[in-house]
Amino acid sequence: MRIMPKLRFQSLLSLALGAGACLLPAVVPAPAQTSCGEKAVAASAIRTREDVRAFVQCAYEFAVESGTEEARRAFNEDERWKLGQFYVFVLGRSTRGEDSMTYVYPPDPSREGMLFGDVTDRFENDFFAETDRVLAGYGSGWNYYSLTNPATGRDEPKASFIMSIDWDGAPAYIGAGIYLPDLPGACEPADVSAAGVAAEPSPERLQQFVRCAAFRVEERGYFALEELKGEARWRAGSIYLFGMDSMGTQFFTGNPVRVNGIGMLEWGDARDPMGPFGGRDVISVAGAFGETFLYYNAFNPGTGRSQRKVGFVKRVMAQGTVVLIGSGYYLPDASGQ
Repeated sequence: MRIMPKLRFQSLLSLALGAGACLLPAVVPAPAQTSCGEKAVAASAIRTREDVRAFVQCAYEFAVESGTEEARRAFNEDERWKLGQFYVFVLGRSTRGEDSMTYVYPPDPSREGMLFGDVTDRFENDFFAETDRVLAGYGSGWNYYSLTNPATGRDEPKASFIMSIDWDGAPAYIGAGIYLPDLPGACEPADVSAAGVAAEPSPERLQQFVRCAAFRVEERGYFALEELKGEARWRAGSIYLFGMDSMGTQFFTGNPVRVNGIGMLEWGDARDPMGPFGGRDVISVAGAFGETFLYYNAFNPGTGRSQRKVGFVKRVMAQGTVVLIGSGYYLPDASGQ
């Protein structure tokens, strides 16, 4: 996020839909009951946008119950409310940043008690104007924008959940945000690659890798398959991508092992009772849930033998056809080799 001398009011949604698109208000559903215990809701436990929403709701309750002075101290000092990229901010309600008082801002407490200033992001969206619009109509909601991620040093997509709050008699709002590494705007080759999964295999890295590959299929359709099958970014050692149709037929694989010039099947017959899933209809499961983790045995091209594998598949559309894009990483065999 950068400071700009002149603000332009244009939402990110309008950029996505095109000029003249009709903007619809983001209706925020009534939140479910949330337990605000120390362990249940804390900065260290945030993994998803729903976690952020619960975090802000509990911060709101804490501020109302404890008072603004104690809340300001806790939000700046207590690890429950401040850890890494996750923190609680409180800003004064205004349509302009130069009129918005900074009440709580853990990344830079020296700004507290001062007007925040004019702010716009790389999409030329005014954070303050959009926040005020959402709060005026709905009392709480999400603001999507870009901001420099201190972990990477790059301008990246971020979503913040915000709620109206009275701060010592002044209209304000309380919020927290999360960078979204599995969105198209954050799928940087330096951060998302087969080599990265191979170097530090984890469910989170695998999920992001597959989602970014799925974005390529959504953008380019079947024209993306040659890229995903052969380019170095998408294939490194035993890490590769594969694709299935809605019948479970494999139509591409980055597996370097070939039999008579044909890539090895990832699952064989997925519905075979003797297959890797014991006859479970994983194709329908993945299609119904949109994405899913899978656990099975598969041939590892790196070791030349069958090994346990953690897989992840995501449902996407390619030229109007439902396909599943997936990948996985191998676990050590029972002997630990």
